[in-house]
Amino acid sequence: MPDLRTWPWSGRTAHPQPSDGGTILILTLGYLMVAAMLVVVVTDVSAVYLARRSVASAADGAALAAAQQIDENAVYTATGSLDRLPLNDIDATVQQYQRQADPSGRTSLAADLVDATTVQVEGTRTVDLPVVGMLGIGPVTVRAGAQAQSVVRRPGAP
Repeated sequence: MPDLRTWPWSGRTAHPQPSDGGTILILTLGYLMVAAMLVVVVTDVSAVYLARRSVASAADGAALAAAQQIDENAVYTATGSLDRLPLNDIDATVQQYQRQADPSGRTSLAADLVDATTVQVEGTRTVDLPVVGMLGIGPVTVRAGAQAQSVVRRPGAP
């Protein structure tokens, strides 16, 4: 039987060439997996970030609206000079702002008086993760807060 490793026209022994046909497929699949994971992370992190910015904006606006709710009755009936502007009805103001800012009702705002002139608003929202939520990973709750103050400034000398 003739030796198949010897080429008849050259007299040299043929060396088998290494096959790399499967390595490109494995490399391509690896890159596709990395790209898919990046899409998942970017999509879910973006959803959480946008919800956090929305809650922070709503809390900031509600705090400013509540700080502008000055108790006019206390101001006009005061006998001495006012060092502070007393606030009135901040809970109703924050709830009204919440209904107008987020008609869907996903954002929840709560207000407290830090002192007689400072309002602190805390907001929360539950975010369903768009991609990994399908895998059973639960929703994320984002929180943000803001403070606003009503200040009395003395008129300057003319």
